[in-house]
Amino acid sequence: MKRSILMRAAVGLFLLLSVGPFVASGQPKGETVTIKGEVVDLWCYLEGGNHGAEHKACGVTCAKAGNPIGILTDKGEVYVVMGMEDHQPGRDVLINKMAEAVMVEGTLVKKGGTQVIYVSKVK
Repeated sequence: MKRSILMRAAVGLFLLLSVGPFVASGQPKGETVTIKGEVVDLWCYLEGGNHGAEHKACGVTCAKAGNPIGILTDKGEVYVVMGMEDHQPGRDVLINKMAEAVMVEGTLVKKGGTQVIYVSKVK
């Protein structure tokens, strides 16, 4: 009986120490912010400046093909969008809002000239 309990404790400790760091490092580290802007597909926006209602159908097609989605603010700032749930792509969060103005809340991470918002709420 004692041996079984010790074995379970050892296995539990091993799992905690080996898997724990991966779970803990999966959350983005940054400040919580609210950003307002237009949802754009980054391929067309960065390549040719395309956005707006007249570009909605193309933006949805590009996002469905796997191209990243961003938010373009009134100041011309671009934020790459990602979801908070288990490496969720931005298109899963905002594809139905393509070319529309949105307000999102999430964790802002800036690195090497890139700024990403990990969206937790769409308002």
